[in-house]
Amino acid sequence: MAQAAPAETGIGEIVVTAQRKVESIQRAAIAIDAVTGADLAARGMVSAADLTKQVPAIAVTNGGGSNTSIFLRGVGNVTNSSYNDPAVTPSYDGVVMGRAAGAFSAAFYDLARVEVLKGPQGILYGRNATGGAVNIIPARPELGKTKMGFTLSYGNHDALGAEGYLNLATSDHTALRIAATRQSHDGYNRDGSDDLDRTGFRVQYLIEPSSDLSIRLGADWTAVGGVGAGSSYVGSFTPGTYGFVPGPFDTSEGFNTAAANAWRQTQLGAPGFGFLNAMNRQQSTDYTYWGLNAEVNWTTSLGKVTVIPAYRESKGEAYFYGPAFNTAYNNEHDKQTSLELRLAGSRGKVDYVLGGFWFNEKIVARNEYNQEFVLPIQSYTHKTNSWALFGQLTGHITDKLRLVGGARYTHDHKDMNGIINNFIAFCGGIPPVTPPASFGIGCAAPGALPHFPNYLTTGQTVSWMASNGYIAPGSTDQANVQVFPLLSGAGVVLKTYNPVVDSGSYNRVTWKLAAEYDVGPRSLLFISAESGYRAGGFQLAEGKSRYKPEFITAFTIGSKNRFFNNRLQVNAEAFLWKYKDQQITYFTVDSSGTLINSNENAGRATIKGFDLDVVARPMPNTTLSAKVQYLSAKYDDLHLYTAAPRDNIGCPYSFTGATAGGAPVKDFNCSGNSLLFSPEWTVNLGLEQIVPLTHDFEVVGSVNTSWRSDQWGAFEHLSFEHIPAYWNTDLSLTLRKAGSGWSLGAYVNNVENVRRMVTPQLSPIGMAVARYGAPRTYGLRLSAAF
Repeated sequence: MAQAAPAETGIGEIVVTAQRKVESIQRAAIAIDAVTGADLAARGMVSAADLTKQVPAIAVTNGGGSNTSIFLRGVGNVTNSSYNDPAVTPSYDGVVMGRAAGAFSAAFYDLARVEVLKGPQGILYGRNATGGAVNIIPARPELGKTKMGFTLSYGNHDALGAEGYLNLATSDHTALRIAATRQSHDGYNRDGSDDLDRTGFRVQYLIEPSSDLSIRLGADWTAVGGVGAGSSYVGSFTPGTYGFVPGPFDTSEGFNTAAANAWRQTQLGAPGFGFLNAMNRQQSTDYTYWGLNAEVNWTTSLGKVTVIPAYRESKGEAYFYGPAFNTAYNNEHDKQTSLELRLAGSRGKVDYVLGGFWFNEKIVARNEYNQEFVLPIQSYTHKTNSWALFGQLTGHITDKLRLVGGARYTHDHKDMNGIINNFIAFCGGIPPVTPPASFGIGCAAPGALPHFPNYLTTGQTVSWMASNGYIAPGSTDQANVQVFPLLSGAGVVLKTYNPVVDSGSYNRVTWKLAAEYDVGPRSLLFISAESGYRAGGFQLAEGKSRYKPEFITAFTIGSKNRFFNNRLQVNAEAFLWKYKDQQITYFTVDSSGTLINSNENAGRATIKGFDLDVVARPMPNTTLSAKVQYLSAKYDDLHLYTAAPRDNIGCPYSFTGATAGGAPVKDFNCSGNSLLFSPEWTVNLGLEQIVPLTHDFEVVGSVNTSWRSDQWGAFEHLSFEHIPAYWNTDLSLTLRKAGSGWSLGAYVNNVENVRRMVTPQLSPIGMAVARYGAPRTYGLRLSAAF
């Protein structure tokens, strides 16, 4: 269990279990950041996105719906498809999560700590991760203690926060811990989006009949509602020429206001090139996440045996606009079962960790992504079955020198059984007639083209078109490709038919070699080389149903030090990652010319840089901190393939000779561009000052600020996708009773009151859109512990 142990004059210790053993973070010879639960609570950090304020390497995005994407040093994948494995693996209470939303939506309250491991985790963790791992570890029951605590907060935007815990010593050998949270605030956008509506409950029961055996049982449940993540229009691109016209909105408009809808109706949408309609419904989110897990630790003559069985389930639906869709709908039911078994011990001068892991996941989904003149309808069942055997040995060569070697064999099997049908309204024919010629055909005239409704079946959609006079009466839906001439004469509607029934297996041995040397009692030097892999998979895309695994090899040299009687901490790390076949997601076209959000393998990239972490306590009541990361993350080989009218990409191109939907396919060479969400410089600075008032009371003031240099947020590398450099500053002032858990504080977050671009997207219907961070927020926070 991690605690920031307060010291009279020195820097406190954070205890972590990232290497499957309890150790100080200063003794962990790996690239890791950790944030204690106390620090999270003190700064009011209630979501994964807040980790960017503490960890320079991380970025968290959400483009709509319930899916969350995590990036570490540019390694990650922006996607709205639930079947994509995360490149940065999230885990909750020692249980690996197949989907990031399940961990990040459910877990951020009553925590012991959050650990962020940077680089491939191909040995000791449940699923292979190429970019890293985020471990969310709740506070656990404590024997022999009956106590409770709570935090209440209220702020602008009607922000209400309440969380609490109760630890009960139910006997000499058992303890129960109950925790709950309720978090809400109004939307930051005028259409109500970017709001928060989350309720969570967790219970754990600990049994320790002897010093050699402990059994901990856990259950949790979370409900997430509200409007959900939202974006605003940045501008639009002229069809054909792609000239950019800025929009008239600020960063807080949203998509579904009267002004936004009026502007939307002046825009032409491809490939029908008629004027768009207003949003046809309000977006909303309604998801529940729950799980059961256990951890058994048994000390034997061979070492400590750990068994972690777990079951998790999520279910719900979300209506969302994403990149200006009208309207996307996800309805998903995910189930996962996992079992991990480990043995950790020592023999002579060798420490060992040996283990096995099994993971099974099933996703059942029905989705639609309404783009008005394009309606993709998906229905699928996706299954993953994965198992692994792993081991790591640490040899104590001398009292100061240790050599580490590890390997893991992973077998992943995946099944996709689904179908995607696309209804596409073309102006004129296939390929479409573009402006200005499309006006002569009458495609922009009211009623000339169907604006598709939000149907989930092809039969409903065909019946709707026939009953509303768009296509011939009596038209029927058939299990094949169909072309329906429009009775208006303005064009045709193509219905694609693409069932995907596919399966396959992926196998890989990943490895680690490292050396650790104790330079002094409080100084550690380490060097490592390790590999990572993420399995390939299957998707609903005609002619592109498969994508390959991705691979990474990482080299790290680091040093961790404490000086001046534990008053100064200086940690440094230099890294070089070689990344191959990265799985990226972007809008392209399939072999029929249909727009798809496709997973592709990107070629090669080189990621290198350094991390510097300094903490100083020059006086007992003053703490200074600085974290600096320099990052150079470039694609050595990146090619994007698409065709008109979806070829608005800011990279030089050549023609492949192929066609899609009658248009020539272009090969855009984006080699040399930066990886997404990889700012060259990241700086986090902090100051905490304690001012004693009386023998019992003190005031704590803190300033935390972070700076990110400019970065890219999307693969098209269009100018609006360039995220400018920015500062973000948080302030707090707290009155507390010294040595107790009572405090009353005020906070101001984002002092600059600038809503910074978080996720830019090129809309497939011709607009530039972006999601923005929170505006200035402020409020009061009351905490107590008994």
